[in-house]
Amino acid sequence: MKDKHGFVMAGMEDVKYREYGLELKPGDFLFLYTDGVAEATNAEEQLYGTERMVDALNSVGNVTPRELLLAVRADIDRFVGEAEQFDDITMLALQVKG
Repeated sequence: MKDKHGFVMAGMEDVKYREYGLELKPGDFLFLYTDGVAEATNAEEQLYGTERMVDALNSVGNVTPRELLLAVRADIDRFVGEAEQFDDITMLALQVKG
């Protein structure tokens, strides 16, 4: 499931956020990330992008959350190459145990 992102959390006071529920089953992952992941830029000033990120997530198979994060970070690093990082790259992966 892909969810369209909303306004940055805690960016301004009194911002209203859409509330919804999501049912996760044993083995499912929840992957959260900052905009610096999708906006990682290579030397040609191309963005890594969410499509490339989703492809990286879907390519790893049956792994642990740590392995998932390491695989996505390695893919970002391959894409960016020697270009300087200009934003944070923060990711969190949670897996439902059962």
